[in-house]
Amino acid sequence: MLGLTVSHYRITGKLGTGGMGVVYDADDLKLPRKVALKFLPDELAEDQDAVRRFAREADTIALLSHANICTIYDVDTHDGRQFIAMERIEGVTLKAILGREDLELARLVDIATQITAALGAAHAKGIVHRDIKPGNVMVTEDGRVKVLDFGLARQFRILGSGQEGLEGSTIPGRPLGTANYMAPERILQMPLDPRSDLFSLGVILYEMATGRLPFAGSSPSVTVTNILDREPEALTTLAPDRPAALDHVVTRLLAKRAADRYQSAEHLAEALARIQAPPSTLATRLLRRLRPAR
Repeated sequence: MLGLTVSHYRITGKLGTGGMGVVYDADDLKLPRKVALKFLPDELAEDQDAVRRFAREADTIALLSHANICTIYDVDTHDGRQFIAMERIEGVTLKAILGREDLELARLVDIATQITAALGAAHAKGIVHRDIKPGNVMVTEDGRVKVLDFGLARQFRILGSGQEGLEGSTIPGRPLGTANYMAPERILQMPLDPRSDLFSLGVILYEMATGRLPFAGSSPSVTVTNILDREPEALTTLAPDRPAALDHVVTRLLAKRAADRYQSAEHLAEALARIQAPPSTLATRLLRRLRPAR
């Protein structure tokens, strides 16, 4: 599709391919800006369920306006194929960052706090992302975090009793998403609950802190069993230099029961704000700065 003009966008390159979309780099011919165009993969173009999910992604993102969520500009069709025109983000995925470096505590907390802010904005609009993972988080060159890919997102409604309830229906069969980051209630296909996104963020925090996934098994079925029945190895065992406050936050996020986790993104943000580097770590850094170069 290189060089093709789609609506008022000229495609200049391919950015990537995922299970639910092919994303192209493009120039906006009406405004002086770069955009990203997302199409359904060819093999899913005739899949009515995939088409519905794709349309729902556009509708969902359109409800959201937040600095930590990718902005949607337009939804249109080309040769019968729907596409989404969205913000072109200059940066790399958190997945790529984790594959090449260990994150210092301050940066880890900053990334987690920005993801939390994005989730708080979505939850406030009655939206559960359902696929929070490092591959769906972009980090720009100046450190701004952008949450992407709302293709599996669903809306929930707050009932008069104060309990969250499912709006619409789920698709029978296995739950959609990435097993390593799924909350137990997602695996069991229980009613939609925004706290499942917080569980997924807990998995990301554990991974950022230790370099390992808390529930990864030799197969997806083993991973699912681990999520439902087993506790992960203590974060402080794998990364003893990480503060106990971080371990406490992650442990609570990874609770099997949603009622035992932080009950909102706002509560999680407050807990993250209280995490500080241990004095020994701060002292070590100061000594490194004061020590004369050889």
